[in-house]
Amino acid sequence: MVNSSFKALGLLFLLLTGCRLKEPLVVLHNSCTGYTRLRSVEFPPPFIRDRLDTLGFKDSVGARDTSTSFLIDSRIVIHPEDKLWLYDLQSVFPRAEVIEGKTKGVVHVWAGVNGLAFDSAPFARRVLVLNGTQKPGLARDAAYSFNVKFGLSSLEPANADADTFTQTFLYCPSADVPLGEKLRDFLGAGEVEERTHLVDIIIIIGSDLLEKKNAEKAPDGVSIVIKKSLFEMLVFKDGKLIKTYPVALGKNPGDKQRVGDNRTPEGSFTITSIENSSSWEHDFPDDTLGPIPGAYGPWFLRLSTYASETKTGNRWSGIGIHGTHDPASIGTRASEGCIRMYNENVDSLKKMIRVGTPVRIEK
Repeated sequence: MVNSSFKALGLLFLLLTGCRLKEPLVVLHNSCTGYTRLRSVEFPPPFIRDRLDTLGFKDSVGARDTSTSFLIDSRIVIHPEDKLWLYDLQSVFPRAEVIEGKTKGVVHVWAGVNGLAFDSAPFARRVLVLNGTQKPGLARDAAYSFNVKFGLSSLEPANADADTFTQTFLYCPSADVPLGEKLRDFLGAGEVEERTHLVDIIIIIGSDLLEKKNAEKAPDGVSIVIKKSLFEMLVFKDGKLIKTYPVALGKNPGDKQRVGDNRTPEGSFTITSIENSSSWEHDFPDDTLGPIPGAYGPWFLRLSTYASETKTGNRWSGIGIHGTHDPASIGTRASEGCIRMYNENVDSLKKMIRVGTPVRIEK
């Protein structure tokens, strides 16, 4: 309101003195090239140019910002004598940071995602998750979890402009603030902020999410370490070794690199489910016997193997600890990537663990 009154007084003064007020040239810079690429959005969107034209501004396109790819709020660099026009510019670029410029008659706008305001009609709302930490895989894990839990489609997860975010932020269009609050509660960390011009929900993962994960203790003090070089599973209780079991591993040595490479992944995981597998069958691709009853033994202890947990930064599925129909394979490379145990041993292990028990797989 102050800016509007100031502008009106300035216009009145210029009219009384016979001077003509000349609008500054607006130079538009793309500060969210990562987002416009993901969304295949033209820059600047026609909406911005039409709005500036309606307000009487001439515009041109300047060099893109090489320092940012996912800037959320725009920056307006404006000379003090041109601030008569700031109110109009802020109506096009809401929540923009205002920086004092040195060149009178030229305003530089470094446009962020909230300044795009492109036509949302052809676009279904998506979620973009950005990793603002040094821990790889967090954005991919969150995007996958949102899809499974809430059925939300995600744009390709990416790294944020910096890896030093200490807080998680969820930027939401006005209508999606309630959904953003649900996503925040699901993550267990973060701050929801409304942005009126957004089409998508944009989430920047910060280190507060890592701190939350690290604070979660091993249930009942039990943890598991699998040493691949020894073909052994070590079970600890409150840091003390209480049991050692022999195991079989993936047919091929080394850390898992791709689906179907028959390697056992390395990293720090948790048990996500304990499943009765006594009636399961498996058709091994390297034999002609067909489906084998009891191939997984009595129990299948499914492991999380998210991208943020594996050493490679890739997410895997279907990896677990289970029994076997072939006890002679224990102590060898025999599986398609899972950890095999004697059936009586997986029975014994099942009594000591529960969902959430940490499992570290080492070389």
